[in-house]
Amino acid sequence: MNSVIWDRLRLLATEIEDIFDSNLARYNNPKHNKKFEGWKDTFWKSDIIRKAHVKIIEPGTTHNKKLWLLHVNVFPQPWINLPILGFDVVSGPNKISGSFMDFSPVAEETHPYVSYFSGLTSDLSWKKPRELPEWATEIFSPHIVAAGGISSEDELEQFCNTGIAAVRFYMEDLNSNAWQDGNSDFLPAQNKYCKNQKKNAQLYRSLLAMGIPMHDSIPYINDVLFEEI
Repeated sequence: MNSVIWDRLRLLATEIEDIFDSNLARYNNPKHNKKFEGWKDTFWKSDIIRKAHVKIIEPGTTHNKKLWLLHVNVFPQPWINLPILGFDVVSGPNKISGSFMDFSPVAEETHPYVSYFSGLTSDLSWKKPRELPEWATEIFSPHIVAAGGISSEDELEQFCNTGIAAVRFYMEDLNSNAWQDGNSDFLPAQNKYCKNQKKNAQLYRSLLAMGIPMHDSIPYINDVLFEEI
């Protein structure tokens, strides 16, 4: 099935991968030892970033005929005070049905990245306030973008441009904004992020609906998607 929205989102995903390629190094994740039909998982890392992950799920496979999905997560090294980047998109052929985007803090003080993200997303026309579950309010910033029902060409372009701007800012300002503190360990905050993400019941339902059995989906979630270390 042809879809203008899917084609634009594929371009968005390619642009994100290009930004990661320009700033990080690809690596093979040894814990990602299962291949799922229609899925593409790519991983990057650097001295500052311990794991950047892009997952793309294409429609038209046996169990997923009508949805295009993108998942992006960036986890800094444990000794670096840098927010966690999260960006998820779920889209049918005619509209983006759901999306979340955030720079999630790992420390109490306000990081320049969080301030930038607040300004970037404050006046978006398609940004819709959404009541978040308790697990989400414990880890996301107050500026998290929750959106759905994006179908017009103007909103789609604004959405994609915002996503690229956020990823590019995050990656290209790493050297000046990755605060290193030898006396601090931000791994507990990263593990809390992963632990709370795994409380999202919709995550498990979605994987099951896409034909991924529990004996495969649970190791993927625990060891690849939201690994606690």
